[in-house]
Amino acid sequence: MYRAPTFELEIAMIYIQIPTAYRTDALLLLVKSGFPIVCLPQKRYGVHDDHIKILKRKRIPFKKLDTSKIRMPKPSLAI
Repeated sequence: MYRAPTFELEIAMIYIQIPTAYRTDALLLLVKSGFPIVCLPQKRYGVHDDHIKILKRKRIPFKKLDTSKIRMPKPSLAI
């Protein structure tokens, strides 16, 4: 049986921290790339693999974080 290909994009997030001195420039570059970014508490960001390539190309330092230690915030419900 033929199954039509699905075009859902599966994005594996990589969690990073960016030093304060580079944060503004880095976030502007990441937003311009068009891929989604997840902003988390404690100045942590969930980015796509292409974001990592951009940061390396522009020589912006960052630290990869262990994904097992990242706690996602619980969504708050509007009442």
